[in-house]
Amino acid sequence: MRRSNWSVTVATLALVLLPSLAMGQYLRRDNNPFAGKPAPIAPVNVARTIIEHEQDMALTDSQRTQIVLIQNRLDSVAAPLLKKIDSLKPSWRPAGGINDLSPEQREQLFTLRKAQFEVIDSLTPTFAKAREQVMTVLTPEQRDRATKLEKNARKRAEETAKKELEGPRQVEEYGRRRGQIQDATGRPPLD
Repeated sequence: MRRSNWSVTVATLALVLLPSLAMGQYLRRDNNPFAGKPAPIAPVNVARTIIEHEQDMALTDSQRTQIVLIQNRLDSVAAPLLKKIDSLKPSWRPAGGINDLSPEQREQLFTLRKAQFEVIDSLTPTFAKAREQVMTVLTPEQRDRATKLEKNARKRAEETAKKELEGPRQVEEYGRRRGQIQDATGRPPLD
């Protein structure tokens, strides 16, 4: 009897666990090399953000002039580095999205992402200094509004960065799915 109880217990346990183990085979592995890691985001240009919202900020003429000068200095220093960040973005997109990468593509993305972070790290002190200069020009109420505008700009930049390598959604926007061939007009190919 003991042996039969033992075999019934083992058989019951196997039947209970078997579907769970079988489902594990069907779980899709995430091949995203950046899973859980944030995308590089250039610092927010507070001077530009304030000038874009100058009606909301109620800037005086002298404040506006000082902020424009700060922005022009920042642009002259940061423009080459921002162009370098753009040049470090991959010129290709994986057909099946980020989970459809070859080992070579993964390595290339790691290298590009590392270089982007290095450039952004070199930009951060310059943007921080410009932010300090802008905040000294503003009144306390304007600083509060500027901080809110800065947070909103940062949030938009983070949302854009999250969508950077989402391949399937971008491909489907154009009416094409993986494995389909279409010309530039979107029509199916001729037979």
